[in-house]
Amino acid sequence: MSEAVEIPDPVMHLIEHLKNRPDEKPIEVITRVLEFYSDDYIDEETEIAIKEGIEEYKEGKSTSHEDLGKELGFI
Repeated sequence: MSEAVEIPDPVMHLIEHLKNRPDEKPIEVITRVLEFYSDDYIDEETEIAIKEGIEEYKEGKSTSHEDLGKELGFI
């Protein structure tokens, strides 16, 4: 479904401010922001980092914040 809407100037200025690249289209900005705030959305890079972190934890390669603080002399 497609529908044309008029975007008020203040909203358009916000969209322009949120562009990642000068040639990014307003619909791309809106879609990216909506995906970011979706409860179900995790970008590919984040998903990979989460999986790597879980594997490191399972393999005992991770260090807790508390242990790192002790090691560095903060605690």
